[in-house]
Amino acid sequence: MARKDLESNFIDRPDPEIHASRPTREAEGRDRACREWLGLKDLTHYADVSERTLRSWIYSPVDPLPAAKVSGKVLVRKSDFDKYLEKHRVKPLGKINLDGIVRDVLEGACYGRQSPKV
Repeated sequence: MARKDLESNFIDRPDPEIHASRPTREAEGRDRACREWLGLKDLTHYADVSERTLRSWIYSPVDPLPAAKVSGKVLVRKSDFDKYLEKHRVKPLGKINLDGIVRDVLEGACYGRQSPKV
């Protein structure tokens, strides 16, 4: 057998021992999804949002995403994150009281954000 054939066989066949010990991306994803607490990096993969967005939700002065900081690492309980998303679900336009919003804005403009004296 020519040297070139030997080299191509060696290159084409990965060492099974090396690849067997390395988890696949799918296995890592399943492993990550089964954990109760997720770091920000894992949470970015779980939720498909950036780490910057997650940090803004966590440190928001109004209705922050519950999180814990352990030895400098920010952790979020997966169930808390799911509840947070449910609470911030986009409402269909039919459920939003547009007339009430317009009325409140117009009253605020007319009365300088003070309620009318009755």
